[in-house]
Amino acid sequence: MNDRAGEKRLELLVEQVELPERAYEIAAKRYNDLGDWFGRPGCSLAAFDPHVFVQGSFALGTAIRPIKEGQEYDLDLSCKLRNGIDRNTHSQRDVKDLVGLELQAYRRFRQIQEPLESKHRCWRLGYRDDLPFHMDVVPGILADSARRTQLAVLLENRNVQRSLAEAIATDALWITDDRSPYFEIVHPSWLSSNPEGYIRWFVSRMQGTQGVLKAEAQVDEVPLYRRKSSLQRAIQILKSHRDVMFEHAVDRKPISIILTTLGAEAYVAGVSLPETMATLLRAFDDFRRSNSDVVLNPVNPEENFADRWKTTEGRQFELKENFHRWIVQVTADFEYLLAQTDPREVVKRAQSGWKIRLDESTVATALGTSVASSEAPRRVTIQSAPKPWSTNF
Repeated sequence: MNDRAGEKRLELLVEQVELPERAYEIAAKRYNDLGDWFGRPGCSLAAFDPHVFVQGSFALGTAIRPIKEGQEYDLDLSCKLRNGIDRNTHSQRDVKDLVGLELQAYRRFRQIQEPLESKHRCWRLGYRDDLPFHMDVVPGILADSARRTQLAVLLENRNVQRSLAEAIATDALWITDDRSPYFEIVHPSWLSSNPEGYIRWFVSRMQGTQGVLKAEAQVDEVPLYRRKSSLQRAIQILKSHRDVMFEHAVDRKPISIILTTLGAEAYVAGVSLPETMATLLRAFDDFRRSNSDVVLNPVNPEENFADRWKTTEGRQFELKENFHRWIVQVTADFEYLLAQTDPREVVKRAQSGWKIRLDESTVATALGTSVASSEAPRRVTIQSAPKPWSTNF
């Protein structure tokens, strides 16, 4: 099979897992409305210079549609207070409550029926109107200069170009977490985070450069990538497969930040989508075979994204084992999908691996063949991956 044929069949998957443009439009409308609220005259946070911005999969261009109709879309935001507040003046609870009061006021003003929900690190604001949606808003404060200098040095020591390291460090935050023993009191122990820095790093990997993504606006736009890189599309395909495999074991599925980070680290800019998928899956399998418990945050090398694997809860849910099982299964499904020349086999594998219903004639057209004249499917033996959950619970 030539690379172009592989590109076509994977593009059919991407088209089905991609968010509908309406979801982007509604997300942008709600996010911009919330940003206007925080920037209005008389806002109780005005003295702290709030900066609201998008983070997570919407910002990276890797968001996917839910696998079931009616499931909620998720928009991750940060509210960074950039002036007049630090770890010596306010507790984590103080900062979370300050942001929460404004969110409550916004909720009442917009007559949102869903209650504001307090999560460990964020506030969740839900909508139940024309499109099920919730926004997770993480409160944070600007990291002090000492922390930014320390972080820039750590990144340079990991071979990040100085200009990019300094730009990433500039975005660093301290965020709230109610699981901290110091949550209620003024104390220097806060959780370090850097969602804007992660976006800069991801874009530098996506573009194959050490370029710096500038973000100067008070409220940054929700990105709508009209033309996506092979990295973004590959991650969308991988995330969709994971969601299907763990549909009935959500607490046990691999988290997006791990597969996104490992994928971006392995990515080679400028290559085709099939080549990118193959490269990422080889990197995942190398990681699996290494039996490592460490996936370092590329913009905060002191943070291990896989640290939950070794916790009591992580062992109970078999998080590491399930990540390994998923790698085996998605690799098998990907290889089988690309090996087929019969549109019917492509349709079957898209349904089983991604829960996507493709039209046989559309697939045949994409492959330059026909359902009637396509050759018989090859015999490909795939070892079934273990179920993504344990029977011992």
